[in-house]
Amino acid sequence: MSRPLESRISLRFSHFTFRSVCFSLAALVALLIPAFGGFRPSFGLDDCSWNATHIVLAEITSRDDDFKVIESWKGNLNAGDHISVPLLEPAPDAIPIALYSGQRRPYAPSGKGYMEDIPRQPVGSRVVLFLRQDSDVEQSPNAAATTGMSEWQPADFFHEIRSSVIWVDDSRLYIFTQWMNPGPSLLSNWDKSLANVHARVMEVIQNQEALTEIMRVKDMSERAERLKPYIHSNTFSAKEFALEQLGKCGPAALVTIRKMLDDPEYALEGDELIKAYSEAGGESAGEELSTRLQKELSFWQTTGPQLQDGWWDQDAKPDAPLRLRYGQTIQLIRGLQHAHYTPALTTAIDLRDFWKSLPQLNDPSGLDGLARECDSLISHLSQKQRD
Repeated sequence: MSRPLESRISLRFSHFTFRSVCFSLAALVALLIPAFGGFRPSFGLDDCSWNATHIVLAEITSRDDDFKVIESWKGNLNAGDHISVPLLEPAPDAIPIALYSGQRRPYAPSGKGYMEDIPRQPVGSRVVLFLRQDSDVEQSPNAAATTGMSEWQPADFFHEIRSSVIWVDDSRLYIFTQWMNPGPSLLSNWDKSLANVHARVMEVIQNQEALTEIMRVKDMSERAERLKPYIHSNTFSAKEFALEQLGKCGPAALVTIRKMLDDPEYALEGDELIKAYSEAGGESAGEELSTRLQKELSFWQTTGPQLQDGWWDQDAKPDAPLRLRYGQTIQLIRGLQHAHYTPALTTAIDLRDFWKSLPQLNDPSGLDGLARECDSLISHLSQKQRD
């Protein structure tokens, strides 16, 4: 049986591509290390588009680390500007894509293969660069200049330059992808057109700009309502940003979040909305969270005895009802700990004891994590009562 939280991460990766993760970076690393320790960088268009301060279609010049801007898609560079990216300098023995690009899924020969290296493309070849600019470096918006050596950094989630670039060879696009885990990141043909890539980049940027505008709204209730449509955004980073900002809107956002929690259309985001609710309400969210946890206890008391061993893996779809319910229950427990809501102590004890009473629920492959979350909440609330 796959572990519940790891499975939810896997589902979000498949739905939103590589970057999709629905936790903070610290939680992501903690959860990924046991099962996904072999992850290597793979290009993610949405993630790079969101994180980049500058995106350009550029031309390779005669100097290995120099690129001439053809079009600027994001940021303040202009056509004709030159940028220096030492991280993209090919190795002395690097070869062009044309010499090894015949396969859809290239494989590396024994040892380190060329397909793991930055290719040495002919002068005039094009690349799309997704870069972040060092905030300490000042640059005039209208100045055509060559930037400093340390200025440009990768926009990739893992801070890897190879997965922050699209290489264009003839009309075909190439990106670094990890085909197998464990395994290397290999330069691979990408079944996309440059026009489609540009359109998607513009869509991500438009979402980002719209959310930036929403953040200027001073009324927190109105801001929460304007964030609501982005909870269903097909741009993962926009969705994550909206959920994070909902939690920062404070008590004024509780009505909006509560309506979403009660709307089946937002069932897939239920656990994340519970987290936003607890963060927005703080201690004032405790009563609502406790009421919802009591409902979850009743649900599992009715459903749990009917489940068989292995029920977790019987439906692995992103919207599998039992998986969603498990995640929401976990998040309610964590929210109550955040709210320090001591009246929930009895419910937490009852849920913990019931969960441990059924082997199919308290499965040590990972489902027993809910009982451990209850233990943590019980310990926390008991201490609060003593204080």
